[in-house]
Amino acid sequence: MKQLARIIKNCGHRGKVGQVYEIIETNPREGFRLIMPGETQFSFWYPKDCIEEVQPGACTVPTTEPISFKFAWHLDKVTESITSLLKEKNAAYGNTALKPLGIFSKLGPAEAIKARIDDKLARIANKGLNDDTEDTARDLVGYLLLLLMAIENENN
Repeated sequence: MKQLARIIKNCGHRGKVGQVYEIIETNPREGFRLIMPGETQFSFWYPKDCIEEVQPGACTVPTTEPISFKFAWHLDKVTESITSLLKEKNAAYGNTALKPLGIFSKLGPAEAIKARIDDKLARIANKGLNDDTEDTARDLVGYLLLLLMAIENENN
């Protein structure tokens, strides 16, 4: 399993405060050798006291930065998780949200997405928001993003 770390204070010329990197090597004297997740060529060393280890998929907010930075960082993490999910689903299912197959339903993209949004809202109304339905809230945000894209496509 990958070890991840977030830079919590600027202690070098490389890396960005708040950014999460993969730890590829540990050295008691030099700290951690970091690399951008998914990268294979560019790495750099960063001191131990300037990073915090994080769990994969964790959405913990850095604790040493101003409130405005925490908000911006947290917003980026939440939206990144939703856009990543949308990209994964698009790769798995094709672009069916914005270009429906039309086998059974003859709704256009925007109307089909609105129907899915209604389903998600009904689930929230019936079951509430809790640990079991948190994915429903993320799906709802994803469908709202897709709806904006569908509306833009219709207008162009």
